[in-house]
Amino acid sequence: MKKITLLFSAFALFLLLMSCKSEKSLVEQSAMGYLTAMGNYNISEAEPYATEETIENTLHAIEKYIMPNLDPNVIKQNTPATIEITDVTIVDDTTAEVTYKKTTPIQVQEGKLDMVKRGNDWKAQVSIQIPEALKIEYKADAKALEEKYMGKIKRGDPNTKPNIDSRLQQNKRLDSVSQ
Repeated sequence: MKKITLLFSAFALFLLLMSCKSEKSLVEQSAMGYLTAMGNYNISEAEPYATEETIENTLHAIEKYIMPNLDPNVIKQNTPATIEITDVTIVDDTTAEVTYKKTTPIQVQEGKLDMVKRGNDWKAQVSIQIPEALKIEYKADAKALEEKYMGKIKRGDPNTKPNIDSRLQQNKRLDSVSQ
């Protein structure tokens, strides 16, 4: 009887360890997708790996307030980025923490990423605060562009209308982020 109990206990322990390894693997895969996309400035590619709150409050804010103001040379210098997951800690059934190292052609950064389980999927949970001054500057910039190019648009200059229209649509679409 002791042998059966011991065998059963060993099997249960094995299943438990395999389950933890499987969860760690799922966390790592999702974190890798999110971090790789973000590290290479592909904000929309990060969305499948992020919670709805992260998409609405963080990724849309980055698209609206940060990406339009980044110098393209900075992006070029910082890509491609490679990500190395150095540790995954399962905190509980729905929370995990990922430690990673991001390497770009000009720097190496280490960081942590919070992950939460939504249904059967692990998602990045990130929250940033966009300074109000940056929001005001962005709106003023969009308004200035509209006023500057309105004459060209009215004259039918085909090179200006799509750029202004897309900037204004982006401003309207993402304006809900700041509300």
